[in-house]
Amino acid sequence: MKTLLIVRHAKSSWDHPDLDDFNRPLNERGLRNAPEMARRLVLRNLVPDLILSSPAIRAITTAKLFNQQFGRFDEFLKTENSIYEASRQDLMKLISRQNPDINCLMLVGHNPGLSELVNWLCDTEEILSTCAVAQIEMDDFKWNGWEKGSGFLKELDFPKKNTV
Repeated sequence: MKTLLIVRHAKSSWDHPDLDDFNRPLNERGLRNAPEMARRLVLRNLVPDLILSSPAIRAITTAKLFNQQFGRFDEFLKTENSIYEASRQDLMKLISRQNPDINCLMLVGHNPGLSELVNWLCDTEEILSTCAVAQIEMDDFKWNGWEKGSGFLKELDFPKKNTV
């Protein structure tokens, strides 16, 4: 079985309108939410074998905050240029190239591509909010050959979700 964790970047700042989209940082709420969402994964014993992140500042910062909470070294986190502005098809190509020895993979990126990926894999109609984490389970032992509706959305967590 494979577990795919899809994470939309945490809330970004619009305080600097002169910055281009790629360079927008996280705002205070985003800097709080990312570690909290990572702690929730740790409590569920969900620590990915590998994190692939968009290189955009808001995404890579989110990924680094998650990785810190996991207590992992930087080698477990890699930037992947193709995630920035990726379509569902681009994301599936990236996933399909992953080593089958990886059992839990995390992607950190952007909408609309991430929501489209979750909806295609799990036959749902979700829109991932900022810092949302979708946990998708696949009854497969490889990362390629997945088809529409072949995933099971085990959990959709987000910062404002009541965890009690």
